[in-house]
Amino acid sequence: MYSHERKWLRRLAILNDYVRIPYANGSSYASQFLYREMTARGHEVTIVGPDDPNAKPSELPPRHISLPSIPLRNHPGVYLAMPSRSSLETLGEANFDMLLVQSPSGLLYAGGWLRQQHGVPLVSVNTVHMPSVYNVVLPDSLNHVPSVNRLFSQRVVPWVEENTTDAYNVGDALVCLSPGLKRYWEDRGVEVPIHVIPRAIERRIFDKTGQEDPFPREAAPGARLLVVCRHAREKQVDRLIRLFAKYVHPRVEGATLTMVGDGPEHEALKDLAKDLGVEQSTHFVGEQGLAQMPAWYRHADLFVYTSLSETYGQVVSEALWCGLPVVAMDDGKGVAGQVTDGEDGFLVDPTDEEADRQYAGHLELLLTKPTLRRRMSGLAVRNAKDRSDPDACVTRYLEVFEIARDHARSSNRGSQKIQAYRNLARWVGMHATAGALGLMRRPVELNRNQAVTGSWTFAKAS
Repeated sequence: MYSHERKWLRRLAILNDYVRIPYANGSSYASQFLYREMTARGHEVTIVGPDDPNAKPSELPPRHISLPSIPLRNHPGVYLAMPSRSSLETLGEANFDMLLVQSPSGLLYAGGWLRQQHGVPLVSVNTVHMPSVYNVVLPDSLNHVPSVNRLFSQRVVPWVEENTTDAYNVGDALVCLSPGLKRYWEDRGVEVPIHVIPRAIERRIFDKTGQEDPFPREAAPGARLLVVCRHAREKQVDRLIRLFAKYVHPRVEGATLTMVGDGPEHEALKDLAKDLGVEQSTHFVGEQGLAQMPAWYRHADLFVYTSLSETYGQVVSEALWCGLPVVAMDDGKGVAGQVTDGEDGFLVDPTDEEADRQYAGHLELLLTKPTLRRRMSGLAVRNAKDRSDPDACVTRYLEVFEIARDHARSSNRGSQKIQAYRNLARWVGMHATAGALGLMRRPVELNRNQAVTGSWTFAKAS
């Protein structure tokens, strides 16, 4: 138990889209980490999020406020928080000293309501790059229609970004996970102080060694490529499978591609691998429990990533921490902020006409040069520990809370009831719209392995 730090910070609220975490989710794991660490330091931490009618008591944090919710039909297990008179009274009576919003959803406006109605300092964390993920709600029949994509990219996304900028500016600080995202939101008019804090690695999980090899017997050591991600359009796993089939599989003997994860594109990706003739060398193992992940990283040879949608990319950090070199696309955001090109991996310009060929060339080089791979492995561990140290992460958040508190005092906004109710209207409107859009796409299967996700206390997490 740590001595109590910052005695004024007695009651911290973390607003998160999941009170029960149904499947692997980087921002929710980050919320769990902060919940545990802040609680250990003597702060009273409350998780605020949507009610999940399927949640068991053991899956919920010891201290939480569950808000009324509506289901997101196309993602079973996902619920959207909604306000009610009693829930707003509960939030107001909690008398929080600080709000941390780890959500891109209407909970941003819930935080804004508390900030404007009750004067609670508000820190937001940017967890989604909207231009990369808007199409998650579109059915396949619309996703390939150019006019629909133009409507979203030219109208809907700028409108959402404008409203998100307004939501951030209601608060007292914005945390971005990479320098690229800091510049991104500065360019879009965020005026509150912006701080860059990379996500931490959970030492008690990812320092584990000596676990048994989890790979299928068909995936021989020495040429194992590993990707860990949600199987969704924005992750571009289809691009990875195509370049593996075209360039790597024919040239590197025994090369295999193992995919940990699940999601709406899972079956389509399996069909693609079969169509490309690499189904025997691609292994879809589904979502895996968090405690088992170090074994996958430590028994792989390279971590491969083609996503361009990451505000951070926690799996990249986990791979590097476990000594696994990374080959990824240079997204200018979260992934690029973690991989040092030529040192602990390689980054490829995704817009280059020869990007896929260059990417595959790096894979071939590292798979055929074990000495180079070992050198990069050592640098990966060093760099990850410098960047993702958990104590440094918590210290930075505590510093930002101090800055936000000072900002709230100096701005002297007081109670702003009209603006507060506007935030309530935006909250309801956003989630009602999202719920309706969720009806456009048929429900998907998530975490069909029933893998154990992270939990709010280490007694369960380990």
